[in-house]
Amino acid sequence: MRQEASVRRGLLMAACLLALPARATEPAPPPLHIAAVQKDAVSWVAARLLTEVYRLAGLELVVEPMPAPRAGLLALSGEVDGELIRTEAHGQRNPRLLRIDPPYYRIQVQAFSLASRRVQVGSRADLARYKLAAIRGLSYVPELTPGHPALTLAQNSEQMFRMLQAERVDLALDSGLAARHVLERLGLREQLSASPELARYELFHYLHPRHRALAPRIAAAIQRLKASGELERLTEFYESMALTLSPERFDPGELAPRRP
Repeated sequence: MRQEASVRRGLLMAACLLALPARATEPAPPPLHIAAVQKDAVSWVAARLLTEVYRLAGLELVVEPMPAPRAGLLALSGEVDGELIRTEAHGQRNPRLLRIDPPYYRIQVQAFSLASRRVQVGSRADLARYKLAAIRGLSYVPELTPGHPALTLAQNSEQMFRMLQAERVDLALDSGLAARHVLERLGLREQLSASPELARYELFHYLHPRHRALAPRIAAAIQRLKASGELERLTEFYESMALTLSPERFDPGELAPRRP
């Protein structure tokens, strides 16, 4: 009898447990809408890298290409959830934005000139002696050109290098990857000279502060990819791919990422 009662109690407990409602799993956050500079080789690579970061963090993102100034405005207003890549100085100028540490990409900035002009640029201080073109809205431009007396802002790399080709400016300021792609496509590579590296920038992902709770997950994913060497491998792969694409393919949100 005692054994039978024990069995009945066990069956009753099991029935009670089965009757309890299952604990609802926490829903995944909706995809974050991230602003990026349109038709830009650097943003194209960064979009693929950040997609890998988000995947590792268990998150999704939608990249929205737009002009650089608009990207900054929408991120500050909260109309998008964040920005793809910006320098550390951008965060200092806009402290409301949440910078995700560590950085996950980098650029090297150089000045380009027509070889026939024999322009001499050895450091950023030399930029002030020449008519200079740079791309509107990129966060490194104010740092490299403070108070420049003859600065013209272009919408993109192609427009800027066409201005240089037409001798409307003496120098064009651009990152190495973006310049290599445009110069190859325009057939200008042999006609231009490049300065030594004028600046190197680590690039960070920025979020609107309403997503503060997600920052540790994203930061940890970046750190894991860096520590394993996977981030550097992916960077090399996507940079080499970017050099083969036409500008129409550079909208960062257009193509699904392709892992090597």
